[in-house]
Parts: sequence; C-alpha cells; structure tokens
Amino acid sequence: MKKKFLSVAMASAMAVSVLAGCGGNADNNTAASATPTPTPEENQQAAVEAGVDLLPALSDAELGKPGNLTVPRSSYVNYPIEGGEGITLQYWLPSTGNIMNWKEDPTFQATEWAKRWQELTGVKVEFIEPGSTKGDEVNTAFNLMTTSTKLPDIIEWEWTSGYAGGPAQAQADGVLIYLDDYIKVDGPAADLWQYLQDNPSLDTAIKTDDGHYYCFPFTRGNVMLTTTSGPVVRKDLFAKADVDVTTLKTIDDWTDAMTKVKAAGVEHPLSFESVDYMLNLLPGAYNFRNGMYLDYNSGAVNYGPATENYKALLTQVKAWMDAGLIDPDQAEWTKDNTKANILNGNSAICYGALGSRMGSWNTAAWKEPDTYGADFELVGINFPVADANDSVHYSGGSIDYAIGSKAHAAITADCQNPEIAAAFLNFCYTAAGHKEINFGQEGVSWDGFEATEYGDACKYSSTIMDADNIAVAMAHYGRGNMSGAFVQDKAYILGYYATKQQKDAVALWSSNDVATTLLPAITLTPEESTSYTTIMAGIATAVSEYRGKVLNGTANLDSDWDKYIEDLKTIGIEDAIALEQAALDRYNAR
Repeated sequence: MKKKFLSVAMASAMAVSVLAGCGGNADNNTAASATPTPTPEENQQAAVEAGVDLLPALSDAELGKPGNLTVPRSSYVNYPIEGGEGITLQYWLPSTGNIMNWKEDPTFQATEWAKRWQELTGVKVEFIEPGSTKGDEVNTAFNLMTTSTKLPDIIEWEWTSGYAGGPAQAQADGVLIYLDDYIKVDGPAADLWQYLQDNPSLDTAIKTDDGHYYCFPFTRGNVMLTTTSGPVVRKDLFAKADVDVTTLKTIDDWTDAMTKVKAAGVEHPLSFESVDYMLNLLPGAYNFRNGMYLDYNSGAVNYGPATENYKALLTQVKAWMDAGLIDPDQAEWTKDNTKANILNGNSAICYGALGSRMGSWNTAAWKEPDTYGADFELVGINFPVADANDSVHYSGGSIDYAIGSKAHAAITADCQNPEIAAAFLNFCYTAAGHKEINFGQEGVSWDGFEATEYGDACKYSSTIMDADNIAVAMAHYGRGNMSGAFVQDKAYILGYYATKQQKDAVALWSSNDVATTLLPAITLTPEESTSYTTIMAGIATAVSEYRGKVLNGTANLDSDWDKYIEDLKTIGIEDAIALEQAALDRYNAR
C-alpha cells in the first residue's frame, strides 16, 4: 500500500471529524447505514483508483476456512498514527480474572501489552472496566454505561446476543456506529479489511443482516483454540484395571471400562464438578447439544433438552449414579471434590480444562510421587460418540467468531475521533500488531517460536514460565490467553501447554467435525429478542427442575417425560426454535 496516501487520507478525514464533533459522527453513520458495503470487486477497483498496492489475493485453496483461519499478513496503515498526538481514547471493556489477579496493579491500564499498544500506535487510552467478573454485575455495568449521557469511545461487548436486537439495534439506539467507512481498502482499518478478504466466513460474521460492518472482532485463528476442555482420565488407574483408554469410544465402552475401574478400587470412576460439566461432556454420545444447535445432517435448528436423545442421556446418567459409577449425591458434584477425587484416585474420569485441570493437577502430582504415585498420569481422550465409527459432531468446539465472549470492539456514536479509534484497533490485525497483542514484546515475554508436531509454539521467556501463576503473567504481558479485539494465535496455546499430554489432548479434541452443529453469529430483531428471552427464561426453569427431579429420583423418566415435553411446548419452545431458525436463514442470506 502507498502509505503516504493512506496517511494523508486519514489526516484529512480526522480534520473533518474534529470540526464536526459528535454531530459529524451521527451524519457519517447515517450515510453508512444507507450505503451498502462495497463488493470485493468494487474494493479492488477502489484500490486501483486510490493507487493502493494490495498484497496478492489468496487462492481458493489458501483462503481461511471455518476452523482454520489465516494469520494477519498486511501492514498497510502507518504507525504511530498521524494526528494521534494529544488524543486520549476512552476504552470500556469487561474485567478478567487473570488481570485482576496481578498483584502489583490489577488493571488493564497497568498491563505491559496496553502500554505497548499505546506506545506503538501513538495514541493514549484510558481503559475503563467494571472491576468485577461476575456476569450479573458486568451486565449491570454495561447497561448503566450505555444509558449514560456520554459514552466512551470504544466498547468491547458481545453484540449479537448481549444487546437486545443485536448490533443493528445498537446502531439505531445511538450506541455504536457502522464501520463501512473505516474497514475498507484505503481506510484506517485497512489491515482488518485485508484479513476479512482472506477469511470470508469471518467477513460474513461481523456484518449485520443488511451487510454493515459493526465491530473489530475477537476470533480464534485455529481449530486448536476452539476446544480446550474435554474428557480427562487417569491413564494409570485404567491401566491397573487392564483398560486401554484409547478404546473408550461409545457409552457402552465407558460403562464397561468404569465398571472394571470401580472393581479395581476406584470408588466413583466418573466425577463431575457440576451438572453443567456433565452436559458439556456427554450429549455428543446421543447426537445433540445442550441448548440450541444445528442438526448435523439437516442443518436445522433444534433444542437439545426437548429431544428424545436428552431423555436417553438422563436415563444413562441415572443408571451410572445407581451403580455408583458417579457419586449419587449431586451435592458432592463440586470443583474441590473433583480435584480431590482425581488426585487421590477416588475417581478416574472428569471433564476439565487442559490448563487449570490437567496441567496443574499433573504438575502437582508429579512433584509428590510418594503421595500420588510414580505412575500418575492424566491424559485426554475423545468425547464419547453414539457409534464407534462416528467422528465427534456435537461435543466441544466453538466457532471462529467468538460469540459468547464480550470482546468485540465497537466504536461508539460519541467518539469524536472515529478514524483514530479505527486505526488504533486496526493495529491488532497487522502482521506486527498480531504478535504484539498475542505474545507481548519479543525479547521480554517471548523469544521467537519453536516447531512442534502440531505447529509453531511461542517460546515464552522465563518472565512468564517462571512466574508464580503463568496464566496471570501471560495476561499481563500479552493478550493471547484472554479474549479481545484481535485474532488469537494457536502458537500461544502450544507454548502455554508445556506438557506433551496437553498438546496431544488439544490436537485430539480439535480433530473433529463439530463446527457444523454450532449456531453462527445470528441476530434476533428487537421484537424477536424480547419474545425469545421471555420464552427461554421459562424453558430454563422447567428444564432445570425436571432434570433435578430425575437425577434425585423423585421423577420417573418414562411416566413423566410426555408431560415435561408438553410443558416445554406450552411455554413456547417451538416458537423459540422458529425464531432462531429465522435468524439463521437471514444470516445464511448475508
């Protein structure tokens, strides 16, 4: 790209912005809402007319595909940003535990990556955070902030489901602006534009149903980043019961293996930290997901707890509880109990994260072989499936565009310098900024990459790896192990997962075809959102109450099932499914 052109264009645009103030932003946004986003061909023509030198287009084979996106490769925008001197942007974003656990100054403002981001872009930023990671408190803080008389310049949030009516309604309400004038071939977010051309599925995901860009997205750049929790087993305990853990595929395999392990002295072979953990682990064996999902064969929207397959899962879990393969007292399904049971050999399987569960528990046990056994070893196995020949379709996984993460940056209608804000955010989608935001400053928090059988791993320095809490240190120096407006790089996780057991497990869990059953970033209209929220609140209560009665033995699955389904229909589950299907149809038509 001819950087001089871009800099001049930006400076001119900024001058207009400063003169226009908030009113100028509103007019600009109105124009954007009335003008369709240019087609790729129109962008190419605009590039020619503007004298922009684009990188060669990727071939169809090279384009990023769902699950495996490309890495940012352009450096179109000049940094430090011309005209950024003397400007301070206010940036609101939810708090995170790893940041709040930093001992010296537990704020985003104090992180090294935030300092570097400002230094390299030449723009000062005031980070504003709620100071809590509790969902209700964060939501309350967001609601108060968005209804205040003055919005910050940038907000990180989940706009498709976290704002009633989605991003189009947020724009109509004067909260965010459309970004069509900025995410373009010669705009201040030209590097994000290039990344979206390289990854068409993400380009679709960050547009409204009528085709307008609305955010700088948090996206997982590789399938290895989409499933980092799964079935974790004590390989040594299974070996003592003469069971090869790689043979555990179907529910019958699991039942037979756990029965043998129990006979060998393991009290309750399967341990759950909660009912939610149970519903993360097992539904794939019955070909559904817990919640709204897409049928693997038809692509239609379904709701898991309203299917006969859900009944089959509850039947099996209750049978396992009655047989003592799971602790029959749900009150004992806690995090602390699961940790103790796995470490002490009272359980041999759990659902858990590779860092905070497998990694930390292996490390703790290996330091004390006399206490936990010299052959203690936790490994990952695949999620159970309905048939031994099946691949995993319904367990684990998340889509590239990380819906559910309150981490997609929007520029607000009160921002008086939207070009500067766009260029500041764009930095994370440049080739250099991508590394900075993921890993931190090279030579300080990391020292290049090293090859592994699963790809390049970031070589974190002793500053990170010798820290009392590696995850907290990583979050202080780089943003790779958190969510945010950038492309998460798998090199972070291959560097963070220090053991072969962890690397093997994440590679195993990510080798499955799960993205096809996950809903994309669909958006309900304001009216649909109101109706859907009301329905699903009632559905959640009915599902939870019925499940609790089944598992504690006060409800009979066979005699009470039909009434349970009728109750869901009365509350409106069929209407809720129809609303989701309509939103999916609109998404697919983008």
